[in-house]
Amino acid sequence: MKKTFDKIDPFAPETFVLRAPIRKGEAEYRELTLRPPLLKDILRTDGRDPESVGYALALLSSLSGVPESALGQIVPEDWADLRVSLARTNMRFLGAVNLLDEREGPEDGDPTAAANTPPRNSGTTSGA
Repeated sequence: MKKTFDKIDPFAPETFVLRAPIRKGEAEYRELTLRPPLLKDILRTDGRDPESVGYALALLSSLSGVPESALGQIVPEDWADLRVSLARTNMRFLGAVNLLDEREGPEDGDPTAAANTPPRNSGTTSGA
């Protein structure tokens, strides 16, 4: 499955070609198309730990329209790629993608410089 996650249009569907097709009854799925997420998709996962497989499975089912019982047949290599997309979906809902895209990298090429940069708009003040 080839997918580049650098510049994804958050309003465009994403299609993933599966390495191994999955089946549910007579239906066979060779690819999954994830439509852009809506709040109702996040609500469908309500009560589940966002880091859990159950959360990701419910969200994937909601975005693809494929039953969770069929998605349980996804091979690990496909699952890993799909989890990256689902993580970006969660980040979009939290607004984190915009923050990451806006954050400037180190100007002098020092990869540790960003770690020393305080977060923007943290909303906290030091009491010292």
